[in-house]
Amino acid sequence: MANVFHVHLNELNELLVEMARRVGDAVEKATAALLESDTAAAEAVVAADEQVNALQFRVDDRIVELMTQYDPVATDLRFVLGAVRISVDLERMGDLAKHVAKSVLLRAPVPVIPDSLRADFAAMGAAAVHLSQKLVTVLEERDHLLATQMGLDDDELDAIQQRIHAQLPDLGYGPQTAVDVALLARFFERFGDHAVRISHQVVYLVTGDVHLDRS
Repeated sequence: MANVFHVHLNELNELLVEMARRVGDAVEKATAALLESDTAAAEAVVAADEQVNALQFRVDDRIVELMTQYDPVATDLRFVLGAVRISVDLERMGDLAKHVAKSVLLRAPVPVIPDSLRADFAAMGAAAVHLSQKLVTVLEERDHLLATQMGLDDDELDAIQQRIHAQLPDLGYGPQTAVDVALLARFFERFGDHAVRISHQVVYLVTGDVHLDRS
C-alpha cells in the first residue's frame, strides 16, 4: 500500500511539473505576441490557458484521493498540502501570461507597447521564461538549493519594472499607453513573484524550513 501511495505522490508531482512547463511556454509565447503584435499567437496563449486550468483540476482530484484513501502523515502530508498552494500559484502564473496575451488582442492592430520600451519588455519576458525553466527543475527534482536562488532571479524582474516606471513620466505617452505599460510590467513582475512563492514552498517541503535566505 505504501508503494502505491508513493507512486500516486510522484504522479501528483508530475502534474505540477507539467503545469510549470505549460505556464513557462505560455509566458514565452505571450512575450513574443506582445513584441510582434501577433494576434494569432496571443489567441493561442489565451486558448491554451484552459489546459493549465484542467491540470489544476486534476491536481485537486488527486489531492482529495490521496487525503481520503491514504491518510498521509508527516513529510508526505506536508507535500500533499503544499501541492495545493503550488497548483494555485501555477494557475495564477498561467493567468498572468494570458493577461499579457489579452492586452495584445485588446489593442490590436495597434502595438500595446511603444518601440522605446520593447527592449525592456523583451528583457522582462526573457527573465520570466528563465524563472519558469528553473521552476520546472525545482519541482521535478525537488531541488531546494536551486529554489533558494530564485529570489535573486526575481530581483531582475523587479528592477526592470522599476526602470519602466521611471521612464514613463519623461516619454510623453498618453494616459492609455501609460496604463497599458504599467499593467504589463505588473503582469510580468507578479509572474516572478508566484514563481518565488512556489520555490519557498519547495524549500519548506524538502527541509521543513519556512525561512528563505535571499542573500
